[in-house]
This record gives sequence, structure tokens and C-alpha cells, in this order.
Amino acid sequence: MSDQAVTSLQLPGILGELARRGMGGAALVLADRWGGTKRYISDKPGSVLVDLIGVRAAKVVAEICGGGYHDIPRAGSLDHLKAKILAHPGTTRETAVALGCHERYVRMVRSSGVSAPPARRARPVDERQLDLLT
Repeated sequence: MSDQAVTSLQLPGILGELARRGMGGAALVLADRWGGTKRYISDKPGSVLVDLIGVRAAKVVAEICGGGYHDIPRAGSLDHLKAKILAHPGTTRETAVALGCHERYVRMVRSSGVSAPPARRARPVDERQLDLLT
């Protein structure tokens, strides 16, 4: 996807600003790899961000954010994560680590009622017990 095409997408926060400055491809890579996580922003050579999106784009991100730890938003058009979260068999933490997102997002998706909760088993009634409601 070209950088011009990316600017027409509605990208949130840091991603949108990066795309508006002509680095839409870097914005998509950042959203895909780091979206939904909190990461350290550094434009120093050898940093993980520079290795991910390049020096020029990393300098722009550092200029926008000012360094330090920042939440990297997910791009809505790239988000196929809900189905993966619902299908993942692990715990909340294991799912978040495996899919690269926040634990709170995993909890939110799982508790949103997207999938039906398991049916409750009816307990056998013990006829010797008294009914407390009568």
C-alpha cells in the first residue's frame, strides 16, 4: 500500500500523525507489529524502533511522542485480533503475550459476550432437602 493511500485511512494518534507526515507505510508496520502495546520510543541507532521502521520514521515518532513509554494504537482496519483472542486457549496473560496486545484488551474481548457462555449443568435435586423459599 502506498503512503498516499495510507493517509486516506483513519489511523489513530501517533499512527495518523506519522501517515500525515508521509510515512504511511511505517505507520502500518508500527500498527501491525506494536499496535495495542506500550513501548519505549527511541530514535537512537540500534534501537528496536529504528530496526522496525527505519531512522527517518523513528525520528518523526520520537518528535511526536517526545521519547519515553507510549501506547501504540491499533489500526481499526488491521484488527482481526478479536477472533484470534476468542480462539486462543491460553490464560489472559498467555493470550496477550502470544498475540501482542494488552491483557485488558483480552479481558474486554472475552467478556464482551461475543461468544455464548457455556450452558450450566442442572444439578440433580435431592428430595431430602427442604425448600428454603416456601
